[in-house]
Amino acid sequence: MNAKFHCAYTCTSKKQASQLIVELGKSISNPQRQSLTHLYQALDTADSMLTELEHAHQIIRQCMRQMNDEQIAEVAKLNQNNHTPSLWAFRTHQRQNLIERAERLLGARYVQA
Repeated sequence: MNAKFHCAYTCTSKKQASQLIVELGKSISNPQRQSLTHLYQALDTADSMLTELEHAHQIIRQCMRQMNDEQIAEVAKLNQNNHTPSLWAFRTHQRQNLIERAERLLGARYVQA
């Protein structure tokens, strides 16, 4: 496996997986190619989910800025009644940490090769 990564430090993990599939092509077995394809699909899904989480995080923060303490308590109560963790929406630091961790794991998402 002497494949060279043309963008090893600037590409996303998804692009690297795609590059591996192309470069290794017929030199790997079908199960190995299928595994790389599954990896690519998982990275694509993770990237989409991260984008969705980032948008939800931004919306929640904007809504919270417009709410007073009484309204926040009411939302927490509604969440609890719907079997959703009552303070989940307000865990902004934990959600931000999760977003940052996902960004590190997925690599430089916005860098163009």
